[in-house]
Amino acid sequence: MSQMSVSIRTRLLLSLALIAGLAAAISVACSGDDSGDVLTMTYMAGFKEQANLPFVAVYVAEDQGFFADENLEVEIQHAGFTGAHKGLVLSGEVDITTLPASEMLQIRANTGAPYVAVMLFGQRGDFGYAVLDSSGIESPADFAGRDVGFKGIVQAEFHAMLSAHGLTTENMNMIDVGFNPVVLVEQQVEVYPVFLSNEPDTLSRNLNQEITVFEAADYGVPTLGVVYLVSEEFLEDETNREKLTRFLRATVRAFEFSVDDPAAAIESTAKFLPEDPPPDLVHERFILDVEIENALSDLTRANGVGWFTQQQFRALTDVLLEYEALDGDIDLEAALDRSFLEDIHQ
Repeated sequence: MSQMSVSIRTRLLLSLALIAGLAAAISVACSGDDSGDVLTMTYMAGFKEQANLPFVAVYVAEDQGFFADENLEVEIQHAGFTGAHKGLVLSGEVDITTLPASEMLQIRANTGAPYVAVMLFGQRGDFGYAVLDSSGIESPADFAGRDVGFKGIVQAEFHAMLSAHGLTTENMNMIDVGFNPVVLVEQQVEVYPVFLSNEPDTLSRNLNQEITVFEAADYGVPTLGVVYLVSEEFLEDETNREKLTRFLRATVRAFEFSVDDPAAAIESTAKFLPEDPPPDLVHERFILDVEIENALSDLTRANGVGWFTQQQFRALTDVLLEYEALDGDIDLEAALDRSFLEDIHQ
């Protein structure tokens, strides 16, 4: 072999080695965690499989490889209609779960459950109050004298919205209606409480109704949506804190991905939905679009997605106290931990 061919071969091998080294460096730089230690975590969504943003963030993080980038393996579970997630996160069988902020505050204040919120999705609440356009109801002031539905309990936020119009529930006929919006179509009630990201689409698109939805937040009432929460005991362990850091870093990334490309987020979500019956992806997209809109605000644009302040929770707590949804005040310093988001968004 000639000296020239040996020289060319040597330069080629050096070039290949350099390329391999650069590729490895780029791979490490793109990964959220380069420690090499794979950690495991259990997440339980607070309902069945569907395109609620706190669920989508997990589906996307798993499907797009964001958890893998963090060297994190996440077991994804769903509570369905059982409510089991509320206790399993306290027993340690589940590491992180979801709850509406108002429910988290009520359970913590009324039972002492050591829940800690670490990320907020809805910058406004998830509930609204639907009326048929043919009803003649043009504002909550027109609820007086009407048949008004509620689901199990009358929310403090609803009381506050009525108060803003000089009303109380004594001015209307309150009816426990459960979870079937057909009762509004059949005019068993004239006002029906809805989950904003779900039932308005069912009423308008599936049941062909023209409706208006009123939200307490539009009348100056402090409301908040769903949080990711863990327990105080979980946060006492340094390995758990590292798990949570990786989890939130991946789901923040997935949250941003979903905002930038909701169609792709639905494609990822579809892989986690039951196949029988086939999912209504138009409805799933409606859910996601509503929840993305409600998750973005001047606050999140200034600080990053998932952001929250103690002042937001203080305002909601005051409403819950005023309408006796809480047995007593709550230590918000203990109930909220924004430090993980602060590190992620710095």
